[in-house]
Amino acid sequence: MRRASLVVTLFFGKLILLYALFLIPWPGVRDAYAAGFRAGGNFLFRTFGDSGRVYFEPMAIAGKGFDAYDTNVVIQNLGKGIRGAIPGINSRLMGYLPTAFAASLILATPIPWRRRWIALCLGAALMSGFAAFELWLRLLETFSNPAEFSLYEWPAWGRTLLAAALAIVGKSPVTAYIAPVFVWIVVALRRDDIRRVLGETSDRAARA
Repeated sequence: MRRASLVVTLFFGKLILLYALFLIPWPGVRDAYAAGFRAGGNFLFRTFGDSGRVYFEPMAIAGKGFDAYDTNVVIQNLGKGIRGAIPGINSRLMGYLPTAFAASLILATPIPWRRRWIALCLGAALMSGFAAFELWLRLLETFSNPAEFSLYEWPAWGRTLLAAALAIVGKSPVTAYIAPVFVWIVVALRRDDIRRVLGETSDRAARA
């Protein structure tokens, strides 16, 4: 029992330390991540449907902390000659922090380092996919707005469902921490890891 408690205590201690290190505003890290975020957005979403066009552009950081926006998203409906923008996106909040939390979970897990590095690469890829999914939902909602771009037409229930999905994925602060936990479980944990800790504890209890 003591060994299991020690493993859990060390895991949470390393998790807190690693996440705190990721939260430090290291010089250049935010700019590099934001540039990669915009490059990925332009690669995935430059063409949106037949007439939709999307351009991710850098912007001077506006605001502070969780309200600091660093990316401007220009949107066009070529079919109707409409041009507008999503007024600022915080790439750190949308992508970096959830990815950093997933990385902290993986690196803190007491598994062989080879598995840890593989899990880290897979986890980063999955968390990037999660951020891309949130971006896709935001763009879809914007292009579906009947009062503005109206690239897509949805029935009332469709718009309600889209708004609910976006609220869960993009607007709930809880989701940004639940998603990394699921990714961590998928890429880093095996049943044998848990059984080993629990099995050793049971064997010691039986011998006692």
